[in-house]
Amino acid sequence: MLVALAALALVVSAATSARAQVPPKIEAQLQKMGHIVDPGCTAVLYRPMMPKKDIVDQFEEMKAGNKPSSQVSIYPGVTIYRDVSFGPNPKDVVDIFTADKGPASRPVLFYVPGGVGNKVELQNRAANAFNDNIARWATEHGMVGVLMQRHAQAPGEKPDYYAGAKDVAAAIEFLQTNISTYHGNPGVIFAWAQSAGNGPLGIYAGHPELYTPRGIGLAGIIFMSGQFNIVRADGTNPVPAAPAGGGANLFGTAGKTCGLKGGAFSTEGVLPGRSPDEPGGQAPFVMPAGGLRFGGPPVSKDVQIQQSSLPGLEKTDTKIMLASAELDPGANGGPTAFNQALHDELCKLDGPHAASGKGHCPALLYEKGESHMSEIFSVDTPDHTVSGPVLAWIRSVEAGPRREH
Repeated sequence: MLVALAALALVVSAATSARAQVPPKIEAQLQKMGHIVDPGCTAVLYRPMMPKKDIVDQFEEMKAGNKPSSQVSIYPGVTIYRDVSFGPNPKDVVDIFTADKGPASRPVLFYVPGGVGNKVELQNRAANAFNDNIARWATEHGMVGVLMQRHAQAPGEKPDYYAGAKDVAAAIEFLQTNISTYHGNPGVIFAWAQSAGNGPLGIYAGHPELYTPRGIGLAGIIFMSGQFNIVRADGTNPVPAAPAGGGANLFGTAGKTCGLKGGAFSTEGVLPGRSPDEPGGQAPFVMPAGGLRFGGPPVSKDVQIQQSSLPGLEKTDTKIMLASAELDPGANGGPTAFNQALHDELCKLDGPHAASGKGHCPALLYEKGESHMSEIFSVDTPDHTVSGPVLAWIRSVEAGPRREH
């Protein structure tokens, strides 16, 4: 009962604030798009709330003046280091945003993007403003922002369920070793994954054998509108089976409301001067045979149990927030089935103390009025439906007891 009441309180609170904060004209357009994934047209709605310059301006100024990225200031007071390598693959890179003024050591917000893994959206010119908004927002609130580039399985590469999680591990280990150079505190890193980014981060967080030599390395994790394997030890799945055909309209009519050719996989926003093998130079999207470096073909029940992230999440003391949008594909008037299931499984560990917020029980955020893409594109705009509760949660974790990770 306490678990249910605590979850209900969070959901009702978030829904109330969301109703007041999503701009009505934008919410009407999001409702018109419906329960689909539409990066391009959602970007058109939120781009007017962003700074006039974006990553394209930075690339053009770098080329014209033959300057490194850190010497081109597109956001006043923020230095950006683009494509900092953290691993052997050409796409093993991060963008690091740090405010020019502030403490010598700051919390770090590490963002693992969804979709095909690009740290900059490429659907159209408007989409190029994202995901810079996540990292820029971090600097405005006293953090160092880090955007990770993910990459798909290479042609001929053997499928590996853990490949994306290993990339996340490499990035976190890089931050632990190097982020202090950029005024980041390696002991206070928050990881935020959205959509397809939940797979690599969820697999990493749920498998201690993948952790860095310093441990999981994360003070808090935000899983937003995605899912991964949380099968129980007996082989049962706490996530209810989706209705037949429930995911058939994932991208649906994406691009229609703003006339974007190519829909969700348009590449009109490809960055100038970038080849397909470089970040920002995406070729036309083709799903690799092995998936987007996580998951893969159906496996046996024994393998599902072995691959499950649930046991590892039950053991970690890293704080977790689960967030989802009203207009997520398959959403039905409340948190996604995955979020509710993982929330309830972890809250069981706290028994009657689940409502205290001091144990394993995750925070549960339901974003009324938002869509699968607007929940990310709204960050660093006057629409605080998502960023407000996320920031409050980060602050609460920072204020809590510090542990070694």
